[in-house]
Amino acid sequence: MADPINGTILVEVDEKYMNARLTVTPPRNGGRPVTDEQVRTELALKGIRYNVDQSAIQEAFENGGLSVQIAKGTPPVDGRNGYLVYHFERKSGAQMKTDEFGNVDYRDLGMIQNIEKGVCIADIFPETPGTSGKDVRGIEIAQYPGKPAKITIGNGVVMSEDGAHLMSAIEGNLRWDKDHFVVDKEIVVSDIDLSVGNIDFIGDITVRGNVNEGFKLRSGGNITIFGNVTGAEIEADGNITGKLGFVNSKVKAGGDISVNFGENSDINCGGAIKASSFVSCNVHCSGDMIVSGGKSVIVGGKYTCLSNIEVNYIGSDSYIRTMIVLGNVAVLAEEMIELKKQLKNYENQLSQLEMVCTTLQQQKKIAPLPPERDEMLKRSIKAKFGHMGLIKETNDRIAEIEHEIENTNDLCVKVKRAAFPGVTVRINNSQLVVAQKTGACTIKMNEDKDVVIR
Repeated sequence: MADPINGTILVEVDEKYMNARLTVTPPRNGGRPVTDEQVRTELALKGIRYNVDQSAIQEAFENGGLSVQIAKGTPPVDGRNGYLVYHFERKSGAQMKTDEFGNVDYRDLGMIQNIEKGVCIADIFPETPGTSGKDVRGIEIAQYPGKPAKITIGNGVVMSEDGAHLMSAIEGNLRWDKDHFVVDKEIVVSDIDLSVGNIDFIGDITVRGNVNEGFKLRSGGNITIFGNVTGAEIEADGNITGKLGFVNSKVKAGGDISVNFGENSDINCGGAIKASSFVSCNVHCSGDMIVSGGKSVIVGGKYTCLSNIEVNYIGSDSYIRTMIVLGNVAVLAEEMIELKKQLKNYENQLSQLEMVCTTLQQQKKIAPLPPERDEMLKRSIKAKFGHMGLIKETNDRIAEIEHEIENTNDLCVKVKRAAFPGVTVRINNSQLVVAQKTGACTIKMNEDKDVVIR
């Protein structure tokens, strides 16, 4: 008869102590079986104490010598690095635009990306610490914590107070500079040509050279041009300064305009305008027009000024037709006609509302009004006070216009050297045609509302 063979225990652990396996061999020939106590003792000797699966141990007893995983470590979870999510494309240089037919506009290079103050440029996601792990012995395994996002804050960009966003600190041009965004409050270029294209910018623009034919320049601030503007369109909400001249161009400023000379150009100015000469231009100026320095001449074209004009010469020896218009009476008078029509309508409507209110109020004194009539009374009273407010506003504006028209009687053209035949000066509804060359003089309205030379 064979000798009895006892059951055996085999505990295997990998080199990183992340997995433990148990093999329990059954006894043979009447040998002694392995006990739970023996297994626990063996596991303790091996140092296995973390995440031990009791059901797996039971499975090892039942599997007749097959290896069973009885413990598994928890691996560490490394932290995530911080990162940024940008809301704008990270690109620089020209971005030519095409239409639906694939045609490219080489004058629109898309180099400007306007951005308002306080706009979110990027969201910042912080690093995470991660979590440590444990091996089957219960020994902690350290994780690698995440690294903070690499953040470069360019000019015109700020971090939000909570550190979660990059924001535009100013309004301007948003552009990508190597590895970060910047916001430029001012754009400075050498020339406006095919290398730059048209510009439509929210802030100030400075052109060191020329603005060439066929290009457009638009600014929400001020524009300064050191060269000539030739055959171009220039517009600014603020002031425009031209160190040289405007030639065959359209120029419009919400504020003041200062230029050396204007020639064959259409110029509109919301403020005052200063130049050394204007030749064959169409100029509209809401403030004073001062033509001084250099030739100091206005010759050819039409010049409308809502204030006063000061110049050395008007017209020329060749009797070129030159029109000077002072004041804005025609426009103001038209506005006043419309206002008076509105005023009459408001007064008629108010009269009808008053009749409705009076009738319903009298009925209410006799007996309670039905709900729909009571609601009508409330609406009528509210509308009546609204119309009274409109009537007051309209009367106030009419009074302002009358005052403005009265003040235009004092407008004048101050000529320091000479006015030539071919010049027409219109002030309000009266005009004067210069019949002969006249020296230094002042052209204005007299007490009879006639334009005269003094």
